[in-house]
Amino acid sequence: MSGRAGPVGQTGRAGKADRTGQAGGAGQAAQAGSSAQVTLRLLGDFELRCGDTAVPVAAGSRRLMAFVALHHHPVSRCMTGAALWPDAAAERAAASLRTALWRLPEPAGRPLVSAAGTQLSLDAAILVDLHQGSARAGELLEPDGAAATGPPTVPAVLRGDLLPGWDEEWLLPERERFRQLRLHALERLCERLTAEGRYGHALEAGLAAVDIEPLRESAHRAVLRVHLREGNAVEALRTYRAYGRLLAAELDLRPSVAIRRLIEPVLAARADSHVPPQVPPAAAHVPAQAAGPPGSLAGLRPLDVPGGRLPDRRLQDAWAQFVEGH
Repeated sequence: MSGRAGPVGQTGRAGKADRTGQAGGAGQAAQAGSSAQVTLRLLGDFELRCGDTAVPVAAGSRRLMAFVALHHHPVSRCMTGAALWPDAAAERAAASLRTALWRLPEPAGRPLVSAAGTQLSLDAAILVDLHQGSARAGELLEPDGAAATGPPTVPAVLRGDLLPGWDEEWLLPERERFRQLRLHALERLCERLTAEGRYGHALEAGLAAVDIEPLRESAHRAVLRVHLREGNAVEALRTYRAYGRLLAAELDLRPSVAIRRLIEPVLAARADSHVPPQVPPAAAHVPAQAAGPPGSLAGLRPLDVPGGRLPDRRLQDAWAQFVEGH
């Protein structure tokens, strides 16, 4: 969405009144004291707070704050105006930028965006949840260090998307960057907690990654490993089948070899439980019969007949009669 150009340099009494009306909440926050912490939320809905007080911000000024907050270094006025008002001429975009700057509240008694010559930057004292989320994800991705002693729960700053309701072109690359960063961080957290035997927290992290991207196989593999390490074969099989159905329905694909190898022991055990035991040949279980005296049937092997494995009694009787007659 591209903003419309605003008035150039509203410095009159009417302009001041308009600014005061839009920033009434900011005035109340400023009265609470300049020492109150100012926080900017970009994960989820845009929100500016001074201490416990929500500060209203005009639409154009919101876009300006978000754009400047995405950069960890000062950005030029020209670049900012072109990004925020791409359909406007350069002069008109510059005018809209001046208006957005002028309309910014000052909840802590100082500007939220510093303008030094042609450069703009966010006040360094403002806490931005996006910056906190990126820092926490970086810690989790480190082989050792802060992640090893951090809490086992999923950090709140890794749960939300970057301004999901906005469709600004300049926002899309940063949104995807942060999405990939938190996916890898959540999978790493799941793996670490699984190795430590904290399976409940591990599942929370793995399922949070699945919730972000349901088609991501590495997230499903992380969840599958938790079930297998915990000895929950049924849960592992349910997870595998649900992912297989989703993959087939959405992309007409099958799970990869990597995830099939994880579930193979469960599938093999299940297949073995449905196969009846094999009965070996009868002769293999019958001990050799000792030879008896002449006329004895002691050396005869049992007949392999349905319903029994003893020598046929009729054959025995017939042989006895034959022996007696001779």
